[in-house]
Amino acid sequence: MYRNQARISRPVQPGDDQRGSALVISLIMLLVVSLLAIGGLRSTILQERMSANLHDRELAFQAAEAALRAGERFLASNPPDTFPNANGLYTNGNPNRPNWLAATAGDAATNAISFETDNDAMQGVAVQPQYYIELLEIVPPGTETESGVPESSVGFYRVTARGFGGTADSVVVVSSVFRNQ
Repeated sequence: MYRNQARISRPVQPGDDQRGSALVISLIMLLVVSLLAIGGLRSTILQERMSANLHDRELAFQAAEAALRAGERFLASNPPDTFPNANGLYTNGNPNRPNWLAATAGDAATNAISFETDNDAMQGVAVQPQYYIELLEIVPPGTETESGVPESSVGFYRVTARGFGGTADSVVVVSSVFRNQ
């Protein structure tokens, strides 16, 4: 059984005090939630930038490694007889070699060897990777270099390569010492 109960309500009179505290509290809560959302968004944007920079650096590193291996393959298959101190072939410490640690390191060097894979440019990099080779020393024939065994003439070379990422601002320089047998 249901009873009909009359609802008694009192009309609001113009003189009653209404404070509006629910509105103020809800606005404060909205402000707090908005600040939390903005903080989370900033963190997400920062992580996205860090991820993009890491990808760009890895691309530059892989390009530099590819150029470094190309220089080593060049030395293994066809070591040059002379080093003219130009066009990517230098003697140790020659001032004509590229200075990739200078302020203009992002510029393309004309005195280095440009790396291209199968006569096709590497994809996704701002500038094609480059390398140069320095003749460090040639050990004369008959010199013992390892385990007491005299060697024929052995050349030591430094191969220095530079790779770029998706932008010219991300540059990686790697170097290796190569012994030609």
